[in-house]
Amino acid sequence: IKVTGTIPPTVTGTPPTPVTPATPIAGTSFDFVAKVCEAKWYSGAGGLPCPGTNGDAKGFVLVTNPSKLENGTNDSRTGLVTVPQNINNGYFQGIYPSYKVKSGDKFRSIINCEYGATSCYVVFKLEYAITGSSNVQTFWAFVEKYEGQYYSADIDLTALVGQDVKFILSVYATGSPVGDRALWVAPIIYN
Repeated sequence: IKVTGTIPPTVTGTPPTPVTPATPIAGTSFDFVAKVCEAKWYSGAGGLPCPGTNGDAKGFVLVTNPSKLENGTNDSRTGLVTVPQNINNGYFQGIYPSYKVKSGDKFRSIINCEYGATSCYVVFKLEYAITGSSNVQTFWAFVEKYEGQYYSADIDLTALVGQDVKFILSVYATGSPVGDRALWVAPIIYN
């Protein structure tokens, strides 16, 4: 699936309150949770703070530890709860700092809806833009509905080797966003 778009302009104003970064997972090349507030977060409402405010209708990101999976079990690793803007087909995305993709790199995360979010029905996307370009492309997408299961993503990044890339974690509502609480558990790039 290839979807194109553009990166929103840089947001200016008062910087958000810093969040204590998570300790990067050992052996990783890039830890999305540890760099959560280095990312620029957006929805259709514009630029948003990091961390967000639970319940913000504009969309938000929260760091969670432990991560409570859709099947009710706790994963001891830190995760990101991402919630799209509260409009029909709303979205929420974080544009991360540039990373040079190396041979053997893979994106890994457990993806699912947060436990108890029974009306959650979203599309998870790993999107990217080559540094210096505003052209956004979808590298991988997965449709997730609350059904008591989770998916272990292990995505080969070979197609991007040698390029400086801004990875984008995105969540899109499938119609109504009510109850959409998308959970990325330990999202990393590892080699």
